[in-house]
Amino acid sequence: MLPLLSSILLCVLALWLLFGALTALVYQRLRPALLAIDPAQASNLLLAWLALPPFAAVLAACVLYSPDLAQWFVTGHCHFDICGQHGPQSTLAIVPTGLLLAWTAFALGRCLVRQWLPAHRLGKQLRSAGDDSGDFISIESAAPAAFTLGWFRPGIFISTGMQAVCSAAEIDCILHHERAHQKRYDNIRLLMAWLFTAPLPRGWPGTTLEDMKFCCETACDLSAAQRLSREAVAAAIIRVARIQQTASPGASLAFVGGRTEQRVLALLDQPKAPMASELVFVSAAATLLVILALINPVHRTIELLR
Repeated sequence: MLPLLSSILLCVLALWLLFGALTALVYQRLRPALLAIDPAQASNLLLAWLALPPFAAVLAACVLYSPDLAQWFVTGHCHFDICGQHGPQSTLAIVPTGLLLAWTAFALGRCLVRQWLPAHRLGKQLRSAGDDSGDFISIESAAPAAFTLGWFRPGIFISTGMQAVCSAAEIDCILHHERAHQKRYDNIRLLMAWLFTAPLPRGWPGTTLEDMKFCCETACDLSAAQRLSREAVAAAIIRVARIQQTASPGASLAFVGGRTEQRVLALLDQPKAPMASELVFVSAAATLLVILALINPVHRTIELLR
């Protein structure tokens, strides 16, 4: 029983890494197309792309170790006198499984410790120390800062320093932008993205994570522009970028972070159309077919390594 369980776990964890490497390589080809569509839709597709490695690994393992499913994807072959469908397993899988499992647990735990806990604690502290005006929580600080912090009940925090140097129209623009983050649960989106990629080397999903965060910010800019105007939001971004000198807390979404110029250009350019739902469906179906097509070679490769 232990060799079977360790073989299944090793398969899932190894495939997570394999699909993580493949998605990182393929993303460079997909990136221009994804950044050319509506940013709200792009942020959803990017999150799905980052979730693909762990979910594809679980799907592949379920097919590999289910005889009823494997018969459709694994060509028949025999091992000595055993010719029935079987999942690849080995007694040698216990040690590498233990190492990979320890690394994955460490990576996921580190992600939660670095992202979830500090933001949760800081959010509680700022809520208790700040002045809740109803629209946002005012925090006593001379440093200009505006950000959304929190997971399931994200709050909008604006420092007194930011309020002192911004006009009422600019504060209104900031509020519309940050409310969009609240409605979209962007903090949770980013936490999920970090968890999906936690066991992978940071360089693999780095560009995708940055693009996803950029799309979330741009989507919120466009949401604010629907209430105000694109020019007003662009002017507020430029204004806040000039006066904001301090970094926002970790695991928060600041009104002005990186790629400011690209955000302004996205506001002033022509609106980007979303990808057609038919194309999204065809892309998802093609991705599923590719995963299933890899089942047989993965099965044979694992057996060669036994």
